[in-house]
Order: sequence, then C-alpha cells, then structure tokens
Amino acid sequence: MPNYHYASTRKGNRKFWTRQVQAYHLSGLSQKEFCQKNGLIYTSFGYWKRRLERSAKAEGIEFVEIDVATVAENSAAITLSV
Repeated sequence: MPNYHYASTRKGNRKFWTRQVQAYHLSGLSQKEFCQKNGLIYTSFGYWKRRLERSAKAEGIEFVEIDVATVAENSAAITLSV
C-alpha cells in the first residue's frame, strides 16, 4: 500500500524525499524493491530521486555508493554529514 503521508509543505516534502533517497542508497535494493518495501509510489520516488540528485550535483554534492560489507570487514568507522 503506498505511503501517502507526505508532508503538506514543499520544504517538508523535500525533507521527506531526501530521507527516502538517502535510505534507498544505503538499502542495496533496486528502486522498485525499495518503493514496494516502504510503501512509496515508484514514479514519485523516481521523480524526486532525479530532482534531488540534479540539485545536489549543481551544488557540487554527489551521492556515493558505499559497500557496507567491506566497511564492516575492515572495522572502519564512517561518519556521514548531511
């Protein structure tokens, strides 16, 4: 069942989708699997993912995929700041 509890403001919507896209990048799932698991509308997720990634790229920010298994094996600590 889709998650229709999006924020009622543009700023709130952006924060909601930013958290979803960040969670997706950490999940290791395909977009379709992530949306199904989290009750998100696939096309809405894709729209916001593209929009946020374009915006981040324009600001010089990039999403980077991290292999969590490799990090765990090396016992390295990673701090992510948003």
